[in-house]
This record gives sequence, C-alpha cells and structure tokens, in this order.
Amino acid sequence: MKVALVRLSAIGDCTLVLPVVRALLRQKPELELYWIIGKAAYSLLKDSTHPRLHYIPIDKPKSMSDYRSLKKQLAEHNFDAVLAMQASARANLIYPLIRCARKIGFDKTRARDWQWLFTSERIDFSDEHLHDSFRRFAEQLIQSKLEVSADDWSITLPSDAVSSIADLQLPESYVVINPAASKLERCWSTANTVQLIQQIQERYQLPVVLTGGPDKLDHELAQEIESQVDVINCVGKTNLQQLAAILQKGKVCIAPDTGPAHVANGVGTPVIGLYAVAPSKLSGPYLNQEYTIDKFEPAVQQFLGKNIDQVRWRTRVHSRQAIDLISVDEVMAKLGLLMPEL
Repeated sequence: MKVALVRLSAIGDCTLVLPVVRALLRQKPELELYWIIGKAAYSLLKDSTHPRLHYIPIDKPKSMSDYRSLKKQLAEHNFDAVLAMQASARANLIYPLIRCARKIGFDKTRARDWQWLFTSERIDFSDEHLHDSFRRFAEQLIQSKLEVSADDWSITLPSDAVSSIADLQLPESYVVINPAASKLERCWSTANTVQLIQQIQERYQLPVVLTGGPDKLDHELAQEIESQVDVINCVGKTNLQQLAAILQKGKVCIAPDTGPAHVANGVGTPVIGLYAVAPSKLSGPYLNQEYTIDKFEPAVQQFLGKNIDQVRWRTRVHSRQAIDLISVDEVMAKLGLLMPEL
C-alpha cells in the first residue's frame, strides 16, 4: 500500500504527526508512506527516519508555477490513499495534484477553506486534541485502532546537533523558558516571566535559558526579560535541531501555545504549558497535560461574557490579558511537582 500524507506545518503540529506515522508503519508492514512536509518541519524531523518513510520536503506553494512544479514532482507516484491532514487554502490545492481516488480529510467542522471539496472521505468530528485527530486519519485508513507507543514520540537528533550547542556554553543543569508564541496574545507578560525567573533562581539555584526563533517578537520579548533579570539568551541563535538539543538537556520547559512546547514534548523534557487564548485540550503538549495550566474557561467568562458551553468549537479569546490569568504561584506549584527534591 502506497500512502501520501500532507502536513506541511506548523513545527509543533508536525511533531504531533510523527508518532502517528511511526505507529502506522509498525502496524502495517506492507505500507510505504510519503510525507509531503514543509521544509522547516523537515529540518527538525529529517533524522526521524524509517525504511518505509519517504519525506517530500517542499516550500508552501505560492504561485501557479509552484503548483505546476509540485505536480511534476508527484507525477511519478500512484497512491492508494491520501491522508489530507492539512486544511488550508494553499494545502487544499495540493490534493488535486495527487493521483489517487481515496483522499481522507477533516470533518466539516475542522476542515478549513472548503477542504471537503478536495477529499472523498472525512474523519468523524470529536472535541479532541489535534494529535488524536491525526490518529483518526490512520485508523480510518487501516480500519483498526492505532497503537501509539511512548517511543513513537521521540524526535531523533543527530550527534552534531548536540555537539554544536557546545559553543553556547550552557550549564550542566537549567530550566528553559520559551517566552514567545506566534501571536503576542498567547505570550505571558514580561512582568510575570521576570518574577518567575527570579523565584526559580532563588528556590532552585538554577539558571534559566531563553529559547525562541528568529522572529521580531521572539527577540523583543527576550530582550525585555534580559534587561531585567539574569538569563542565558539563546533566542534566534539556533536551528531547529539545535533548539531541540537545548530543550532535551533542560530539566523542564515552560512555554505558551507554541511549537517549542511540542518539540520539548518530543525530546522527553517535561513541559509546563501556559494556555488561555485556546483550550489546551486541543493543542497542549500531549504527554504533559497534567502539568499544563489552562485558563481558557475563565477567560471565556471574563473577556467574552459567556459560559464555556455557549461558545463554538473554534472560539478563541483574543486578549493578551487572558493568559495573565495564570499566576506565577501556579507555575511554581507545577514546578514543585516536577522537581520535588529541590
């Protein structure tokens, strides 16, 4: 069986697909899987290999020329099924380019930009975590339960990714804080972050490493924090595999709704997730849900003036004040569960 899987981004979402891919290949030894993946996510996962897993890394198509090039690239393949795990305008236009009659997509609630027009089957809707929805694609394909093991989650890092962070001269033991997310409204306030760092340093005598990407928001938040408290600022200084190596060495990662939280989840580092704009049950660090602090329900009440059962599935609380419903004491309490010996 020859299967195409389309999930281009985001980085965190692709780490949630990886265990599904591994479990699927293990349960179906006759299956060959071709993952059409964004180049950024591929740069993180490229060493997470399998003899029957074939990555097709691409840039997101932006023009008709891009789609024609992709069509030519896929022309040599005849697939038995397509797992259409991405629903967006640009991704949806990829599906007609794939020669295959059976194309499994999202249900109408979760299928964005009319994805159902480009697929032949839909998974059932459930108010569930994104990873669990990815499992549903595999289960619909094989018509049986998908057994995902703990090992399936592990992101494989090459030795040079680990050795290359030696230049950063990180301490032997540290706590990671990733302050930024894709949107400012998902980011905890600088005042809270600074107070948290001070309490970590005082209680645990541990240094704090800041991580993040090259975006302007990442740098601005890190600079605000660094101007007020002593930290090791690694924001924008690493590629994705090096970021994963930093997270892997950390005792714990504290982060809002952002890709590095899922990367930490995939390298075995405990994550304290900070959620309020969106519910963590949909996109929180999957293996660390007991450590996640979720203020979505009180945020809906306070900022939208509604009860949780009155809002639609796609509802988001678009206010930065929402995440500041999370207190420093609550985060320290979660740290106490993870590091009770200190």
